[in-house]
Amino acid sequence: MIHRHTTFTHSISRIILTLVASCILTLTGCPWQSYVQKHSGLPPVAFQGKPTLEELMSAVNTTRLVKQLQSQGARISIAGAPTLKAQMIVEQPRKFRMTAGLFDFTATEVDFGSNEKLAWLWVKQQPDPAVYYVHHDQLATTAARNFLPIDLNWITEAIGLVYLDPAGYHEGPFELEGGKYEIRSRFPSPSGEVSRRMIVDDRFGWVLEQHLTLANGQILASVKASEHSFYPRHGVSLPHRVQIQLLPGTENQLAFQIDVPRYQINNNIGDASQIWSLPEYDGYPQIDISKIAPPEVGRYAPRTLQQQV
Repeated sequence: MIHRHTTFTHSISRIILTLVASCILTLTGCPWQSYVQKHSGLPPVAFQGKPTLEELMSAVNTTRLVKQLQSQGARISIAGAPTLKAQMIVEQPRKFRMTAGLFDFTATEVDFGSNEKLAWLWVKQQPDPAVYYVHHDQLATTAARNFLPIDLNWITEAIGLVYLDPAGYHEGPFELEGGKYEIRSRFPSPSGEVSRRMIVDDRFGWVLEQHLTLANGQILASVKASEHSFYPRHGVSLPHRVQIQLLPGTENQLAFQIDVPRYQINNNIGDASQIWSLPEYDGYPQIDISKIAPPEVGRYAPRTLQQQV
């Protein structure tokens, strides 16, 4: 029984981490002509000389102008795995919904979403099939943190919708080589306080990199964003290529890349009551992961920065 319990909880942990990575990387475009295409030109230069911390944060926070973002036709790539095609809707600050399948003509295989109260995920083909969910206010104080160590709010930030809370703790800017600045921040997460190194372009204020570590040096995630495009109608820039690593150096480590063709910004999202509701799938029970006992063995143990040197 202990072996089955360990296998069950490890399976859930792996599924959740995989789906989080997929969602982080699937804020992508589709071939609709109404969608904003990439390569829309460069934005105005954001800084004349070295900016203050407040000026740099203000440039980063222009993404708050994006209230809703829709996409479809994503092509997520990972070594040794089939390409996953996905479509996604985001409504700031907490709402997102991603569904995915292997091909255009196949049924939904993955459903991952969040509303103001809870987050959920469903994978059609998995060892322990169910709709797994957790309330946001239970993530940091229950067993759910064993399966989902990264705050769900970080999902939208990882793909470019970054927000630096003026009331939060931030340091910088620190000038780097190659036309970049660094901002260092701290914020709470289900795994404890997290430090974030954010690398920002010194001309346009684009977020180029984000690196998250725990207080003890354990690495949670690293993201690199590139091929930014400026959308004059909305006054924001968004990346069209995202590379991400989750839990590098652990048994659950994941690395993905996706190239983004187009975005639809601040348009009607459709029937909100259906989009933001916990889904029901015939034959799949709904399981609250905050009530699942944590794994007795095999919990992830990320390498510290010192161990990698």
